[in-house]
Amino acid sequence: MKREGIRQRGDSFLVDVTVDGKRRTKTCKTYDEAVVARLQLEAEMRGGAPVPGQAAAPTCWDLGKAYRTTLEMRWRDTRNEVKAARNARDVVAFFGEARTLDTITTGDVDEYIKHLRGRKNSPSTINRKLAALSAMFTDADERGGCTRKPRLIRQPEPTHRIRYLSVEEEQLLASLMIQWNQPAVLEAITTLIDTGMRVGELLALQVKDIDLKENIISIWQNKGDLPRSVPMTVRVKEIISGRCVASRGLVFYDLTRETLRYYWDRARSAMDLDDDDQFVPHALRHTCATRLVQSGVSLFVVQKILGHSSIQVTEKYAHLSQRELRDAINVLQGMVIPARQPVASPATLLRTPAEARAVPAG
Repeated sequence: MKREGIRQRGDSFLVDVTVDGKRRTKTCKTYDEAVVARLQLEAEMRGGAPVPGQAAAPTCWDLGKAYRTTLEMRWRDTRNEVKAARNARDVVAFFGEARTLDTITTGDVDEYIKHLRGRKNSPSTINRKLAALSAMFTDADERGGCTRKPRLIRQPEPTHRIRYLSVEEEQLLASLMIQWNQPAVLEAITTLIDTGMRVGELLALQVKDIDLKENIISIWQNKGDLPRSVPMTVRVKEIISGRCVASRGLVFYDLTRETLRYYWDRARSAMDLDDDDQFVPHALRHTCATRLVQSGVSLFVVQKILGHSSIQVTEKYAHLSQRELRDAINVLQGMVIPARQPVASPATLLRTPAEARAVPAG
């Protein structure tokens, strides 16, 4: 018989007890263990002793155990493993591996944020590290490893201008890659512009993901785990089809992220753009989105092509649609009263018909 406060989660059972507004949870391997754990938690939270014959509730985890658990259960073998683990290790280094979770307060987190600011970490970098700390607390809470979680204040991230390439900049990039005999880099740049793929998605693209008959690229490995299909332009299809003949595995088998970044940085210097910190390979993705929007493609379609998790992400490109702005102004222009048409004065508008007939002409 199922009891309130116990629910199955995969192969385990989650015990969830709330007393006087305070909540504790615990994960158990079997339903019988969950029943006992629920009674035990409730008794402890009401000030009573543990259930006779049962072990006491586990002590609060230290940060080292929380890190190892989250690394293994949440991040292991994911695309985000390296970055997430690095951010989490920074958290552990600040607070100390032996620091117990229940002793970390909101004030302590505030001090960590100040520490990161002092190291010139950007708001987005600070938020990634806070997210790692939050994940460790969540995983510990679900396993009975802590009883409270401090408030983690997300830092406001400034809105940067959307940096995209002009046609002239694209042409100059192409001429430099030809001059430096880097056809793979040039083909990558062209493909990124015309598909809006992320660099990681491009490098993970496999021949089996290409449908030349339907003219579609299927993207399976991406940031948001949202598989999508992207149509190919004529020049991209020519590039991809040639590469599919040369490889049975990765489409861009002869290119690495490091090589792409090296020649991109070299080109940035050659184009006298060293001071433009927004001129990065990700700008090619912005270029695709911007050109689509400026050509009148709806934000909904742009969202599907780029694989944004929500339409709100795509809306940052909305102001770049000059065509829609011009159309809107033209609509307003059509409603404007011609300047040569006389407009009645307020005094005239307030007269009654009889008063208007009584006023001498001229």
